Amino acid sequence: MGLRRTAAIAVLAVAALGLAGMPAQANPAGRAGRAGGPLPVDPGAARSATRSAAARHATTHTVPNELLKEVLAEGDDDGQGEEADLSALCQSFITQPNPYRPLRRDVDAIRDDQIVQAGTQQGCSTAQNETTIAVNPFNPRNIVAGSNDYRLFNTREARNDASGFAYTSFDGGRTWRNVQLPKLTFQTGATGQLNIMDSAGDPAIAFGPHDTVYYANLVFSRATVPAGDQGASGLVVSVSHDGGLTWADPSIVQLDGVAADGSHVPTTFFNDKEWIGVDPIRGTAYVTWTRFTFNAAGAYQESPIMSRRSVDGGRTWGDAARISPSLVGFTGGITPFSQGSNPVVTADGTLQVAYESSVCATAACDQPTDHDAVVVGTSRDGGQTFRNTEVGLDFDFPRNADTGRASLTGENFRINSYPQLTVDRFTGRLWVTWADDRNGQYNGSMSVRTNGDAFLATSANGRDWSPTLTLGTPQDEVFPAVAALAGRVAVTYYTRHYDPTGIKLDYAFQSGWGRFVTHDRIRRLSSESSDPSIQFVAAGLVTGKVLQGVFIGDYTAVAVGVDFQLHPCWTDFRGNPGVTKPNQDVMTRSVSLLGDDD
Repeated sequence: MGLRRTAAIAVLAVAALGLAGMPAQANPAGRAGRAGGPLPVDPGAARSATRSAAARHATTHTVPNELLKEVLAEGDDDGQGEEADLSALCQSFITQPNPYRPLRRDVDAIRDDQIVQAGTQQGCSTAQNETTIAVNPFNPRNIVAGSNDYRLFNTREARNDASGFAYTSFDGGRTWRNVQLPKLTFQTGATGQLNIMDSAGDPAIAFGPHDTVYYANLVFSRATVPAGDQGASGLVVSVSHDGGLTWADPSIVQLDGVAADGSHVPTTFFNDKEWIGVDPIRGTAYVTWTRFTFNAAGAYQESPIMSRRSVDGGRTWGDAARISPSLVGFTGGITPFSQGSNPVVTADGTLQVAYESSVCATAACDQPTDHDAVVVGTSRDGGQTFRNTEVGLDFDFPRNADTGRASLTGENFRINSYPQLTVDRFTGRLWVTWADDRNGQYNGSMSVRTNGDAFLATSANGRDWSPTLTLGTPQDEVFPAVAALAGRVAVTYYTRHYDPTGIKLDYAFQSGWGRFVTHDRIRRLSSESSDPSIQFVAAGLVTGKVLQGVFIGDYTAVAVGVDFQLHPCWTDFRGNPGVTKPNQDVMTRSVSLLGDDD
């Protein structure tokens, strides 16, 4: 489709739809649950938070699942690590043909993948999961994606671990170059205070003006530390000025547990789940993250969402600002028991940050009306102060006793209800999506079967939000992402809709003009269903059995260019048939946001 035609459509769409035809009214707030998990790239492997048995079966709430506060207090963001005597399913394919068909329309963004050298996945192709993607706002053919990429071997750990890679395209997503980010971690040549870091994760990418790309990562050490010490962790940003071909050494946004000489010092803080938002006109960049706070004994205290700003192209970062409310003088409402922030910058420079939080009558969060909610914090003064607004109900998924994490019925991988936020650059309208289990089957407080759905809300100002819209099928949908342009909105997600066994996953989407996105049929993106139980194993906490596929990442991604081309980006489990055996790879596919591909 030509740019002239898409521009005309955009003008007509804005004129016809106004503000996407959505009512601007407050939405009742939400409810319970949360997931933690055995991140192979999990900072929790170096932490020792305590578990609260009493909180695990909280019966004081109207909702059956645990609140986010309870899950975080139990240490469920801690990692289990990999058990040396376990064997990943991907090893069974080493001498066998790849059972999947050629990819056809799907594009594997991974080039020059490596082989795992040690551990439970030895001999398998290295994994890539937890995807992020962004499109150059001034050149829709320039796209940059990223993931947790495990292709590099860490000699200090004697195993492959995650490090930063950018996947860069200049032809609209047809072909991809893989570029290693320099000096993030020990195995990528980090020096000074970053040399202590063994792993990088939670990738997040955003474009600024003039072909500038910002790539944020969490970095952390896996070194064993005493009880109560949370280990070294930090947040870094790498910047490219040529659309993602070359990257400068990272700047440090936040660092804890590291002395000036690079040695470890005890800390009661752990930094997690960062994201980055950039003003595409002015170039102001914001990094938001969760700052886990523990006492000296390692007991969870709070996890407020924080923010730092850069006005010099990511070279330096200002003072940290708190987005979550404080517990000092707390009289009820949105708490600092939060996770999973997602920032965007609107056309007037306003910073909007979506995140998940417990909403409680008291700091104890022990009342029947306490619940979890999607929250949006709004700052109109450059990220110095924030006004927080409940957007909608957040009824997270039930815990699987064997995995110790929230998961879908019949699956082992962990899931969550973190929101993703986007702004329509033509209309200025905000759209936020998340997944939860409010439509699942329950017998009292016990889950019978999950039915995850994607949910969507919209606002013109970040303060007044529409009623929550429901997307999906009678089967499970999880890890949604959202993109919008000129009144047209698309939500992508994993779904079990296409697999008769209810185990294999596909990536799919719905799109439409404003609220009419709910009337669109589900459209399949992946060309074949694939089994997520392929890499990353653990031992069952109850059964002791080998659990396959306990981690596939914590989110997926989608972005749209000014040419109305939609670029979903997800973790696929087929590998590249004919090139590699089944493994976790980053998959993309370009489709029209307008539905012209049907």
